[in-house]
Amino acid sequence: MTSFAAAFKKRLSGELPSYLAIFAFATGAAWLCVLDIVIKQPVAIDFKSFYAAAVAARRGLDVYDVEVLEAIATELRLPHKPTFPYLYPPFFAHTFSWLARLRPSIAQQVWSSIAVVSYGLAATFTVFAVRRASPDLSGAARRTAVPTVLIALIAFLAWALNLRNSLAMGQVNPLVLAFICAALALSMARKDIPAGLALSVAAGIKVTPILLAVPWVIERRFRALAGLAAGFAALVLISLPFGAAPAWLEFLRRLPRMSHGAKIPGLFAPGTVPNFSIAGFYTRLFDGDATTVKLASAITLLLLLGAALALAGRSPSPPRSLRLLLPLLVTMVVASPFTYVHHVLYLFPAALYALDRAAAQERRIEMGALVVLLSLATIDFPYVYDRFKGRLPELALSVNLYVLLAIYALGMFLLWRERRDTPTARESPAPASDREVATGLATARR
Repeated sequence: MTSFAAAFKKRLSGELPSYLAIFAFATGAAWLCVLDIVIKQPVAIDFKSFYAAAVAARRGLDVYDVEVLEAIATELRLPHKPTFPYLYPPFFAHTFSWLARLRPSIAQQVWSSIAVVSYGLAATFTVFAVRRASPDLSGAARRTAVPTVLIALIAFLAWALNLRNSLAMGQVNPLVLAFICAALALSMARKDIPAGLALSVAAGIKVTPILLAVPWVIERRFRALAGLAAGFAALVLISLPFGAAPAWLEFLRRLPRMSHGAKIPGLFAPGTVPNFSIAGFYTRLFDGDATTVKLASAITLLLLLGAALALAGRSPSPPRSLRLLLPLLVTMVVASPFTYVHHVLYLFPAALYALDRAAAQERRIEMGALVVLLSLATIDFPYVYDRFKGRLPELALSVNLYVLLAIYALGMFLLWRERRDTPTARESPAPASDREVATGLATARR
């Protein structure tokens, strides 16, 4: 027991500076993205809706009534027109109602700080998961060093996945991403109950991350699912003292009307060109027939999800689990009734792992394809469409979606290759002895 504690303490003291460096660098990169925005923009357009919902929650008003939010925005002289509706579960608006105690400009700065720190945490959790999935000798030999390649990739992804867009709009994406990455890191460490709790917060803020729990069902990780259920129960209980009970009932009542192809009061039409979700694509294709859109969206999403899970297998290895993440996160992003360019940020953990593995294995074509596709995914193609004088065909108005589906296809190929190259339990080599491991580490150091 004493030797185990000493080994754990030594390992922690060796790795901690590396993770602190990752956190500091990622947080610094995010600050550079948001610094001029905070100075120039007192209240971001999406944060305005969150802030108005927080004020409504504090006053005991209906956070889902867009007219109530518009009246609050007018009363407080918040910028930007119109005020978008609040679409998330009540937990977020009611537990963050303390922001309504602050002046809007101060609340925006606090919110931006939370988003910046969230990106730093997301990067740190993801690096932990990536290293956990690569327990080879060379990885063990350089475990205590700052992973320069990973740090460079974190900076690249802050640009490629348009972190600045999420920060400029005051979006909730960085906060949700941090909890997704925390769930990933804890899951890779086989801390199932905490992983479920972390994912419950992500799904409790933005519903679609619940799709990431589906592999736990396939793998029969019941402790993770129990943590997820307990987390949801805790979110409801935590929000009740803030007066959220009527809001939960209202949310459940409105939920069917916020589904695929539905027109939500105060929001853009589902067929608007900037919406490149599966539902948005089908709404344009089928001229707004809501029943057809719902059916086609459900079938498509089930096919995307089912194909990825079937290829991963029932008990995937850690590397295969991370490979599964790329098609799974693409499915999560396009599953939302409304998907915009800032939602592509959710690909961060899968993209970081895929790029790191491609760099480590010197697969230049694979790395180049990932770089190009990730960079294209966050281009605002709707602004490009406006440059054309004539009306473009409906099928030409979903370039962002096509790019995401290309990333999904590439992720499926990488997952297939990981499954092909990962030995089965029968084929796995016998564990190395302590002397063999020590010899390998000594050789790697030389």
